[in-house]
Amino acid sequence: MAFLGNKSILKCILENDVVEPFDENRIKNGAYELSLGAQVYQTNPRSKEIKKLDTGGIIHIEPGQFALLLTEEKVRIPKDKIAFISIKAKIKFKGLVNVSGFHVDPDFSGRLLFGVYNAGPATIVLKRGENYFPMWLAELSEKQNYKGTHTNQESIPSNPIEALSQGELDSPQVLKKAISESNSRIASLEKDHKATNYIAITALGFVFALLIKLAFDFYALDKGWDKAIEHQEKQAELDSIINQRLLEKTQLIHEIEILTMKKDSLTKNE
Repeated sequence: MAFLGNKSILKCILENDVVEPFDENRIKNGAYELSLGAQVYQTNPRSKEIKKLDTGGIIHIEPGQFALLLTEEKVRIPKDKIAFISIKAKIKFKGLVNVSGFHVDPDFSGRLLFGVYNAGPATIVLKRGENYFPMWLAELSEKQNYKGTHTNQESIPSNPIEALSQGELDSPQVLKKAISESNSRIASLEKDHKATNYIAITALGFVFALLIKLAFDFYALDKGWDKAIEHQEKQAELDSIINQRLLEKTQLIHEIEILTMKKDSLTKNE
C-alpha cells in the first residue's frame, strides 16, 4: 500500500470529486486539510443539543470534556483508495485528542465525524472554516464496496450523542477540588480524634490522682492525728492540682463542641 503525494492527490480529487468543496491550496505535505463545519456537539453545555455554527463561529472545548465535530467538506473515497485522518499537531499540543476512528473506508461518501477529548489544562477554541483535519490517501490492491451505516452522512448521528449524554462529566479541575475538600474534612476528623485522646488521658490522670488521695486518707487514719494534719496540707495541694485539671478539661470540652458545630455546618453545606 502506497500513500499518494501532492500531485497524485490533486489528480485523484479532480478525477473522482473526492472533496467538495475543493481548494487546491489545502493540499499540503501529502495530505488534504479538511476544516471544521457547521455542526458540533459538546458535553459541557447544558442544552445537550447539536450546536449550529455560523461562518467564522467558534466553540470552546473545556478541559475534561468531549466534543463531536463534523467537517465542512463532503468526501467521496474511491473504491481503490483508503483514507487516513488525524488532527493537526498545533491542536494536539494543546491537549485535543482524537478518540474516534483514524481511517475512512473505501467507497465512503459524506461528511466526516471526529470525536475529540480535551486532555489539556486549558480551554481549546476552534473556529468554523479553519483547517484542523489532515486526510491522506493510499492505494489498495483491489476495489472495495462500502458496507457501513454512515453513507451519505450529512449531520452528526444520534448514536455517539446518546453515548456522550449519559450523566455529567467532571473536569480534572472539578475532581481536584472535590479531593481537596475531602482531604480537609479528613484533617478535621483527625483533629477531633486527637482532642478525644487528650480528654481520655486527662480523665485517666484525674482517676489516678483520686486514687492517690484515697490512699493518703487511709494512711492518715493509720498513723494518727499528726500525720492527718500533714495529710490535710498535701490534700489541699492535691485538690488544687485536681481543680486545675478539671478547668483544663472543661476548656477542652468547650473547644471540641465548637469544632463539632463547625464540622456539622460543613456537612450541611455539602
